[in-house]
Amino acid sequence: MSEFIKILIIEDEKIVALDLKRRLTKLGYHVTGMAANGQKALTLVNQDLPNIVLMDIHIQGSMDGIELAGILQRTHSIPIIYLTAYSEAQTVTRAKATKPYGYLLKPFSDRELNIIIQVSIERYESDILLKKSEQHLRLALEAARMGTWEVTKASQKVFMGKSPRGDLEPITDWESFFLTIDNSDKSKVCDFIDKLCAKKGYAAEIEFRVTTSAGKICWYKLYGKSFENGSSAQYQVVGILQETTENRLAKDRLAQAATVFECSTEGIIILNKNKLVDCANNAFYSMTQYQERNLKNKELPFLTHRSLNGNIYEDLWHSVETHGCWRGEIKAFKRNKEIMYIWLTIGLIPVETGMEKQFVVMISDITKIRETQEQLAHFAYYDSLTNLPNRILIMDRLNQAIAKAARDSSLLGILFIDLDNFKRINDTLGHKHGDSMLCLISQRILSVLRQSDTLGRLSGDEYIAVAGNVESYDALIRIAGKILDCISKPVVLSNMEIIPSCSIGISVYPHHSENPDHLVQMADTAMYEAKKNGRNNYAFYHPGLTQRAAHHLTRERELHHALINDEFLLYFQPQFSLINKEIIGVEALIRWKHPKRGLLLPAEIIPVAETSRLIIDIGNWVLKEACKQLHQWRTDGLDNLRMSVNVSIRQLADNNLQKFIAKLLHQYSLPAHSLELEITESCLQNELIYISCLEQLKKLGILISIDDFGTGYSCLSSLKNLPIHRLKIDQSFVKGIPLDKNDCAIATAVLALAQKLNLQVTAEGIETYDQITFLLGHGCNELQGYWLSKPVSPKHIPDLIRDFPDQLADLKS
Repeated sequence: MSEFIKILIIEDEKIVALDLKRRLTKLGYHVTGMAANGQKALTLVNQDLPNIVLMDIHIQGSMDGIELAGILQRTHSIPIIYLTAYSEAQTVTRAKATKPYGYLLKPFSDRELNIIIQVSIERYESDILLKKSEQHLRLALEAARMGTWEVTKASQKVFMGKSPRGDLEPITDWESFFLTIDNSDKSKVCDFIDKLCAKKGYAAEIEFRVTTSAGKICWYKLYGKSFENGSSAQYQVVGILQETTENRLAKDRLAQAATVFECSTEGIIILNKNKLVDCANNAFYSMTQYQERNLKNKELPFLTHRSLNGNIYEDLWHSVETHGCWRGEIKAFKRNKEIMYIWLTIGLIPVETGMEKQFVVMISDITKIRETQEQLAHFAYYDSLTNLPNRILIMDRLNQAIAKAARDSSLLGILFIDLDNFKRINDTLGHKHGDSMLCLISQRILSVLRQSDTLGRLSGDEYIAVAGNVESYDALIRIAGKILDCISKPVVLSNMEIIPSCSIGISVYPHHSENPDHLVQMADTAMYEAKKNGRNNYAFYHPGLTQRAAHHLTRERELHHALINDEFLLYFQPQFSLINKEIIGVEALIRWKHPKRGLLLPAEIIPVAETSRLIIDIGNWVLKEACKQLHQWRTDGLDNLRMSVNVSIRQLADNNLQKFIAKLLHQYSLPAHSLELEITESCLQNELIYISCLEQLKKLGILISIDDFGTGYSCLSSLKNLPIHRLKIDQSFVKGIPLDKNDCAIATAVLALAQKLNLQVTAEGIETYDQITFLLGHGCNELQGYWLSKPVSPKHIPDLIRDFPDQLADLKS
């Protein structure tokens, strides 16, 4: 049905109007036009009359939407639906005066929009049918136009008379009139007259059709009675000829109205002058489960002074008596006490002076619509997974909390809660288990918050808690501590025990800001500080964090431009085998030719890049440039050189990494074993996604090494399961050799572990000859460090390879 419905949009916001047009078109409606002011709207209505108008209240021009609606109602009687963000009492009162078919608050969903349009159209059509029914009833009650006729038994001739008003003046004689009677009715009329003439005291009537000279078919009725004519023993027939065309039409219309009354899906009730039930249709009894005997000559249960608020009752009937109509939504009860919401229309039935007035009541059951609206409203303000307030509602609650804190001169805390490493749960166990954990965490947090506090879910694994009326920072620390404790309890998902944790950032009103958006942003910034400090922790906001965040954003933008503008380059630090007296490989290390600050080291690049997808793009650039350079060296005759490239965890999680590396090996004709990928100890935490990636890389023939071994949280039991072939002893353990006994012990232990697991070892950060002597003496042959060579540009590598034997001799001497 929607494709035949024409809609005019009156909205001063062009973007909103275009979006509304798009949504209406999607729903199958035809938009006749869009107007931003009243004058343009009136022009469009005159050009193409719409079925319905969607009206914004605040529009451009000298008149607002409510004034324009009044004009349209008076001139065209077009259904109006208000679409507005304003719901204050004054605006609603003015809008109600225009008798709109709907009042929908922005924002609203397509479903809400479609429902209110469909309901309005159906209601408008019902109003039209009601008007037609009333017209039919009026026509049926109009006085009949009449003329007289008579016939004597002797002459058998019909004589025509005239009514005092002369209504039948065109009929001059029976013979002429008889010729206009429909051929199928002539014999019936003749038989009717003959029977009257033959039977004394006989009375009857007959209705027949007549075709006028203009071809119009009219209906007439003959009423006749025969009686004795004095002492002549003769009797005559006297009667009335009545044109019943309008009566016949009125009768047909009354039949139509009765059909509407009985077949309408809306409940229709007729009330007498005392507002008591006279009759009602089947739809009403079916809708309310009442029976006729329950209500006959009684008040409608939902229209009593008791069931309605006293003021509403008085206003309702005052409107009916004054304006002839009232429309609105009320709450009612079925006979079984079940609640129902109905759209109620009450009209005063027009009657002639002196006749008793009556009222017609029409009800539509909108319970499902109301329930749907409530569900949609719930969806609009609550998270569908956890049933917690969403961002819109939590910000509204925060505004209210700030207003209360301002009145009470109290502190207000905003706690931004982010689950640590939640993505791993989704990646490893799937989103279904991840959702289950989010619901469980929500309930845990709620269980430790005060009843006056509000918890909301922003998105993903982010929550906000609003803690009002706190006396000090210590109170917020206690709340944060309770949250940390309750979340850290073990959770069993898919037969796997998980110890969740979270990081909490805290901002305080009014110390940090009085703006709700700023307070949330500050708490978010503080949360990242908590993560930076080791996670499973809380941190309060301080201004330095904003400066750091601003620097981070600036650096991230600079890195993006650096990648586009080709500002990166690679340096290479040789890896030495002292036993073989040769350079066996190089580690690719990124440098940044900053336009203002000169050459920058990886510490200025990697930490920022790792917080976004930039690390994947930069990491892929390093891989490509390293393979390209290795290809060039191999072309120059350096066939046995190994290229080591650092790879981040985020790169390992990228599904395209294996294909990308395989493509590079093919593009630059490199044997897979000439490329070594260095990963951090984070991959030792048995993350299935990382292990799977490493296994696929190993199948390509690529070498895998653990960089900075011993500095992270290594899970030694999983070390044997990883497809690695080398450990790199971190320079922090090499630095104290041979004087620091702890460093010596750690280095010796790593070498022994690697020997047992059949892994090779490279020691990083060599700065003294004594370190070389110690490591060689304990079985570590491959070394890397500044004492042997700093990272250098690609052009210096061939010279270092050629000169290394002489350099080694000089070092020993």
